[in-house]
Amino acid sequence: MKKYKIDKSKNIGNVIFVVEGGRPDTGGTELRLLKAIFADILGYEVQELRRGSEEFIGYGNNPQYRVFALNLPKNQLTQLNEDAIDVLFCRLIEEFHIKPEDCPIFFLYDRDVLSYKRNELRGQYVKKYTDPYGNEFGDQGQLLLSYPAIESYLLSLIQEDVYKEAFCLGKDVKPVLTNAICPDDSADKTDIHLKTVELVLSNSTDEAEARLIHSIDEMDKGLEAMSIVNYDLDHLAPTLLAVYDYQQQKYNTENNFSLISLVGMALLELGIIVEIEEETD
Repeated sequence: MKKYKIDKSKNIGNVIFVVEGGRPDTGGTELRLLKAIFADILGYEVQELRRGSEEFIGYGNNPQYRVFALNLPKNQLTQLNEDAIDVLFCRLIEEFHIKPEDCPIFFLYDRDVLSYKRNELRGQYVKKYTDPYGNEFGDQGQLLLSYPAIESYLLSLIQEDVYKEAFCLGKDVKPVLTNAICPDDSADKTDIHLKTVELVLSNSTDEAEARLIHSIDEMDKGLEAMSIVNYDLDHLAPTLLAVYDYQQQKYNTENNFSLISLVGMALLELGIIVEIEEETD
């Protein structure tokens, strides 16, 4: 198995995440996750723009390491079009004077069969958005799906062999995650959905970092189970398509998806989590 470490000294510059979940009053799981990873654990600056909000919410102050976590006006992946993205990025240009075309861009969405038709994602989105820095066709951004939902990533932070589990919908995974972090005999579960990220990512920085690395191990095990043993971070398109096609076939035959999230790919591509070269005698 590969071994990894976290490099907090990595200067990531400006990075853009466009995410699915989000509410004006509380944000969403994806926004809370990005804030926890980049601001609380890594010490970067995070600027968050929630759906329906006019103001950015800032965490930390580090313009050399700055992450923009943004919501489109609507949360469906089908709203990911050039006009909507241009409107969103104009806010960044006007308020922060950055050039989005010079930034790595990641799209974090769920593979939810209630939101998308059976195969409409492959050509229009999965094949189009494969490179955070832009491909030869000028399509910039990398689509990192979670199967079936972002809760898959949260489970991969704290559990072993999550890829062996399978679910059809995100709502099916939520109670599994709740019980993993808050057993039935524990205290109040009120508003547990607002607490999942902070409960999964420990208050101990060392433990939180270890869990981030654990999630990469879990992703690698899931990919290996799909016969994807090696992947090239500089040319990730074949891997993204192979995962999608594998999951589509599984859904067609079993009506569910193997539990896996590709969120960790962003940390690998940014060089925040790096593979350790094994020493040889």
